[in-house]
Amino acid sequence: MALTNAILVLLSNARVAMVMRNIRNVSGFVTKERFILGKTPREMARLLGFDAGRMSEGAEVYVLKVLPSDEQFELAGYTYWSGLDPARKQRDVLWPREAVAIDRRLGLPDPEVRARKRVRNSWSLHGPDRLVKVIPRKPHVEGVSEYPPGTGVPQWVLRVALPAVLVKTLGPDEPYRPYGGVGR
Repeated sequence: MALTNAILVLLSNARVAMVMRNIRNVSGFVTKERFILGKTPREMARLLGFDAGRMSEGAEVYVLKVLPSDEQFELAGYTYWSGLDPARKQRDVLWPREAVAIDRRLGLPDPEVRARKRVRNSWSLHGPDRLVKVIPRKPHVEGVSEYPPGTGVPQWVLRVALPAVLVKTLGPDEPYRPYGGVGR
């Protein structure tokens, strides 16, 4: 009986350790899972704006376990641009001052607040609208790694690290299929 209990405790501890290894805090750029479903890391590189060589060793895909609050993320536009520069430079284009002034006179929330709410309402903790962090297995090298324009996938920046679970470790040419299935 004591031996059986000891084995059960060891197995339970091993499961907990295995689960803990698959959980990490992530920050930085994230996107919705729907945009990478069926894609290989090499294809993801083109979509997300990674240097093609960064995915030559594959990638890990993490799924957020909690959704970020308004204060925990920034709107980052689309992967056409590297970083946030265009989004910051275009604030007046996205929300012209005259339109913002009219909204204020009408008692409407700031357009960025409305945009954040719309975005947050589109996210989910389950299914293809969950937020994912794609991490290349080849590490970033300062001054060498480049971030060319992607193909226009929506993205957001996590300002704080949030817990995420590893869903899949992929080889460079292995399609991301977290739900099983065949084809693309």
